Amino acid sequence: MMPPMAEARSPLVNDFWGGLSAMLVALPASLAFGVAIVAPLGPAYSGTGALSGLLGAFAMGSIAAFLGGAPRLISAPCAPAAAVMGALALALSSDPGRDPASTLLLLSIAALISGALQILYGVLGGGTLIKFIPYPVVTGYLSGVAIVIFLKQLPSFLGLPKGMAMGAGIGDPGSWNPVSLTVGAVTIAVTLAAPRLTKTVPAPIIGLLAGVATYFGLAARDASLMSLQGNPLLIGPLSGGGSFWSGIGARAAALPRVAASDLALIMGPALTLSVLLSIDTLKTCVLVDALTRSRHESNKEVRAQGVANMVSAAIGGIPGAGTSGATLMNLASGASTWRSGLIAGVLALVAYLVLGPIIAWAPIPALSALLLVVAMRMFDWKSLGLVRQRSTLFDFGV
Repeated sequence: MMPPMAEARSPLVNDFWGGLSAMLVALPASLAFGVAIVAPLGPAYSGTGALSGLLGAFAMGSIAAFLGGAPRLISAPCAPAAAVMGALALALSSDPGRDPASTLLLLSIAALISGALQILYGVLGGGTLIKFIPYPVVTGYLSGVAIVIFLKQLPSFLGLPKGMAMGAGIGDPGSWNPVSLTVGAVTIAVTLAAPRLTKTVPAPIIGLLAGVATYFGLAARDASLMSLQGNPLLIGPLSGGGSFWSGIGARAAALPRVAASDLALIMGPALTLSVLLSIDTLKTCVLVDALTRSRHESNKEVRAQGVANMVSAAIGGIPGAGTSGATLMNLASGASTWRSGLIAGVLALVAYLVLGPIIAWAPIPALSALLLVVAMRMFDWKSLGLVRQRSTLFDFGV
């Protein structure tokens, strides 16, 4: 059902407002996912991660919409991708002989392979078969992803010193950074309260703005917080100190050094990523079908997602899938065609080109707080009810 205000507007205008609203929902999460993935490389790479999130939002939003089989679906970097890629980044960076450029390159190659596998699934008709994976498997995996994201974001939320073990840091309140904790707590509180105050502006945007305002409020009393370079609490320059093209050049230069053993390390995560992103996309497609009384083309959509993920990887972006939050905002704004997804992707690129210097001042604790909210909502709390009945204990175990 189209919103009353949208009925008086032309389809193109509705698609624009849908794309704009969807972008506002997807952008903060894309930034946060990008920063989370490169976190094992250290604070100096936060800007690189944020840029990867923006580029992923651009590639996923525009290409998947143009080629896909679900016209009103919005695609963007997502939580499952952040969890799998973040774990891979941690494993790769733990090798003392591997430099950050090599790690970034292998992350891109993993995403590239994942996209290629998605295209293969679509060609072979796997888009239809994936929907038959049992519910306990899907909900258990996604809930596991939520737990991983939650635990990985706690150190940034608490502002723990780099190198401190998370268990030791959580048990030692004296190591918590009061600025980080305050910014994160305000972000969470405002994000959760925002839907009760307004439906016009997406809650993540309001929460992020509240976190930024809190940070600068605290900075008014501590001048050291106003330093951008080397500040572990801020994203910093989006290219990590270099240009966008120099970042691609560094990865290309590392390409000849990729060995067979490196490819063996990333094949497992790439396979996991391809299946998980396909499931995530098709789950959102089913939701759209139920709300709009339409029918999507599963195999065409999976192929489109694969192409989008390959392009995203090629330009240095992170992978993604069809996301429910941005898609629901798109529908609520009256969007009716694939143009809304294309508009959302293009506007993400515009945000990078126009707002890049401003985004560099976004506090990392605020982005971590947004991901904590995402993780809490992503966890399937209803599945815990399976343990109450004897007939569903097996499903709970699965």
